[in-house]
Amino acid sequence: MNKLEITLTFLICLLCFTEITDAQVRKGSDMVVSGHGWYGVDVEQTRPGLKSYGYMTYEASVGFQTNPADSCAFAHAFGYPMISVGFSLASMGDFKFYDQTRLPSLYSVYGSFERSLIRMPRASFGYMLDFGLTYNPGRYDPVNNPGNNWLSFPFMAYFGAGAFAKWHVGKRWEIGADLMFRHFSNGRLALPNEALNALGGGLFARYRLSDYDCAKYRVERKPYQEFEKGMQYMVVLGGGLHSCMAEWNAYVETEPDPVKKKDVHLRKHPKLSLSFDALYRYSLRYATGLGLDVFYSSNMEELEKSDRLFYGDEAVDNCPGYSPVSVGVAVVQEVYWRNLAVHVAVGAYPYRKKGVNGPEAKAAGDRERGWHYEKAGLRYYFPELGNTFLGFAIKSHSIKAEYLEFSIGVRL
Repeated sequence: MNKLEITLTFLICLLCFTEITDAQVRKGSDMVVSGHGWYGVDVEQTRPGLKSYGYMTYEASVGFQTNPADSCAFAHAFGYPMISVGFSLASMGDFKFYDQTRLPSLYSVYGSFERSLIRMPRASFGYMLDFGLTYNPGRYDPVNNPGNNWLSFPFMAYFGAGAFAKWHVGKRWEIGADLMFRHFSNGRLALPNEALNALGGGLFARYRLSDYDCAKYRVERKPYQEFEKGMQYMVVLGGGLHSCMAEWNAYVETEPDPVKKKDVHLRKHPKLSLSFDALYRYSLRYATGLGLDVFYSSNMEELEKSDRLFYGDEAVDNCPGYSPVSVGVAVVQEVYWRNLAVHVAVGAYPYRKKGVNGPEAKAAGDRERGWHYEKAGLRYYFPELGNTFLGFAIKSHSIKAEYLEFSIGVRL
């Protein structure tokens, strides 16, 4: 991740955290301090050389529990969620390998959104979402750390989602348990990028700086902020850098000498996109619609050359061909908190020619050749600037990242 990408990511994350905490700080919502221990297991338990699949994560966070005293309409619409910022240490060294491979501990800073769907005097049940940045002090090295094909870049994106149950012990203490899915990936900024997908459970304890009173969350309040139901249209220009899996297979995977592998330096190729979204805003929180995406890849010559080296001339000559332009149609969902939106799209390609795309590509770990794609990220809208917005998202295929995309757009 170059300096520009780090700066853009930090800026957007800072805008997002400021947006979701502004109302809480302004109205003095209840502050909560939390400690959390979590044990997770790698869900892809087929990695070569690995003999144990679990690891521990230790977390500390500070949160703001919104309540009816807050005039924020979105706090009311989401049932008065808790917004937190936290720090975690994932002890990846708990993974054990048959060779000399060792994984480092991962250090993450993240924001968390926790919503209680059921509130009772002594217990609450709901879901939580985490989104953050992770620092990885260890790197892939074909000589000294050959099995670390998950974590090959200093910075990664972190995402977590799960469900929780918590019990109120007295008026200020809470204890709870959760079940979570966690994902770490560098967004294909470097290879190898097998990423880490883990599923597990944890226990947490919290202390509130003010007394908990279940009754106050049942106060009915009408949102102060009106919104107009109807269609809204977005035009979005995006771009990012991409490391090509086909080049990795052709020039690194086929090289038997680890020392020579270390001398291979793959280029990062620019990716561009132009998107047109048409969404129907049917509530304060949600808008749903369709998107038309046009993608441009700059590495078609290198891709064809790599395919000929790895798959052979016959496979390339019989493939659909190579075109730098792909066209996708997607179902799009946005979830709003004031000027912040979580943006998710799931789409398919009516037009795409990316070379060899059969079972052989999937077997080689190149899921980018598939017929469907996903996007997930954040957008921050600037109403005072004509509803322009900045955003970032991970574009992926079958939950395997293709690239990290930064975008600028306007809502019409």
